[in-house]
Amino acid sequence: MVEAQPTAVLEWSRRAARAHAAGMNGRLATAMTDFLLDPAERLSEQERALMTSMLAALIGGLAEELALRLGPNAAAHVDADVLMDRLRAAGLLGRPRLIALLLRRSWLIRSRDLPGEGGTALLQGFAGDRDPAVASAAMAVVLARASNRDRFGRPGLSLSDCDAETAVDLTYAVAAAFDTDGEEALVAAAVDLLARHDEGERLEALEARLVLAIDQAGRLDAAGLLAMAARGEVGLLAEALARIARIPAEAAWSMLMRRDEPALGQLLRLAEQPRTVAAGLIAALTNRLALADPASAIAGFDAMTPSEATAVRSRLRLPSLFKAARAVLQGDGQHRA
Repeated sequence: MVEAQPTAVLEWSRRAARAHAAGMNGRLATAMTDFLLDPAERLSEQERALMTSMLAALIGGLAEELALRLGPNAAAHVDADVLMDRLRAAGLLGRPRLIALLLRRSWLIRSRDLPGEGGTALLQGFAGDRDPAVASAAMAVVLARASNRDRFGRPGLSLSDCDAETAVDLTYAVAAAFDTDGEEALVAAAVDLLARHDEGERLEALEARLVLAIDQAGRLDAAGLLAMAARGEVGLLAEALARIARIPAEAAWSMLMRRDEPALGQLLRLAEQPRTVAAGLIAALTNRLALADPASAIAGFDAMTPSEATAVRSRLRLPSLFKAARAVLQGDGQHRA
């Protein structure tokens, strides 16, 4: 998902440029792009609503933190909705990593990876584990999930959920959108806020630490994977499969989130799971992931040979920026030819 974004953004820019050259107004150009999207890849109304709500919470939280650092009078002049509209209109919210985070969180909500829907009991079991490392890591995940809620109990996002690059980009963008004088004060407030940001406190990072602790305790096995799938702990499952397969977590997330069942089977093959375990995981995830054709998932597992798995694993380990640059350069070379 994340790795494909630079190419997708480039293609969207080319379409927009062609639309502008053809004399289309913004409404028509947007309608053309939206209408021609693959229906299987479009956002559902639920995903769009969840992503919008979380983005609003993120922008609003950032605005409040910056206003607090600017003084008592600044908060009275800050409207989070106005800030979000200004940032959207300026194109400053179209950041692949930010959209990827919003999409992943909305997908987790839809797959019921939330406290109170099965995963709570599993996490509580880990929090009371006899292994101190497992118990401590599990408690950190529990606390992070509980704090990631607004006053109405709805899932939200904060700066701590963002990776370092997104945190810097978004904080400066929000600061720049303030309709106040004193640019130096705005920058100082942003710098102070960013100095407190710790990328290791992201929920994904905390879940990865829990998976590491479970692995070091010798319990990252088939039974553990099946329990995660059955309890809807898709976030932990993604981190676990990535660790076992020795691939980046982003790659595992991408293969789980695709509306392409064979990709799920391929991920389980990369994680070197026995066929019976793979079938059990697919069965447990059918409702969670809304799989339309579970049989094609096991077909994807069966179709991948060990040598193909080795080649795919090596490919997935390459840095995403390197792969994106190679794709652009190869596409440019084909265009010249």
